[in-house]
Amino acid sequence: MERKPVFLLAGLLLVFCLGGVGVQVGFSAPAPSRQKIDETVKETVAVQKKTSNLRQEWQVERRVLDDATHALELEIKLLEARHVKLKGYSQQRRQEILRLETGLKEMTEIGIRLEPFLDELVGRIETFQAADLPFSVVERERRLNDLRQALNSYDADLAEKLRRVMEVLKIEAGFGRGFEVSEEFLALDGAQTTVRMLRLGRVGLYYLSLDGDRAGWFNRLTKTWESLSGASHEAVKEALRMTLKQRAFDLVCLPVTGVKP
Repeated sequence: MERKPVFLLAGLLLVFCLGGVGVQVGFSAPAPSRQKIDETVKETVAVQKKTSNLRQEWQVERRVLDDATHALELEIKLLEARHVKLKGYSQQRRQEILRLETGLKEMTEIGIRLEPFLDELVGRIETFQAADLPFSVVERERRLNDLRQALNSYDADLAEKLRRVMEVLKIEAGFGRGFEVSEEFLALDGAQTTVRMLRLGRVGLYYLSLDGDRAGWFNRLTKTWESLSGASHEAVKEALRMTLKQRAFDLVCLPVTGVKP
């Protein structure tokens, strides 16, 4: 009978422990539901997918930016090279401008001297024509008068005046080459007579009447027309026939420089 209090005390301790456990279980947090877990998983998957898409977009954008950066680097190198070349071009242009400015000053000085020289040159041409053989007199005088008018024209610039003078000089120089046959009026024994005129460059000037009875030449020393007879008369005939291609070319003996053959 003395052991009852001990069993009773053991029973109370057991009940108290079981009760404590019950209290602890009764106050613990409830377990999460299946639906909430699924929503959390879905949200996590969505975040991961969005992150992956953003990563891919960034990779694409990065490649684009890398390509753009590379293109800009190449463009910078090209611009630097062009800048170096343009510097050289600029230096060349400065030198060319300086050369042109110097040339312009020289041309201005030449122009100041050239215009009176052209007037002097026309006077020389006139003197030369007066001392030359008397061929194409009317045409040459008209050309010289036109040249004087051009030089005295206010509208004609210096280049045009120079061109006109050079043109007349070229024509005059051309008379010294080749030969020419023309029909002209010549005063013979006080009467205007139609003759065939033969010009051999500036070496000699000869005539033959249309009937072939009269022939002559211009004596440069006496400035007169002189008649020819005998072999010289026949030589003028033959020279005219050769010039008109009526016979083959051959040697003929004609008077020149005031000396008869």
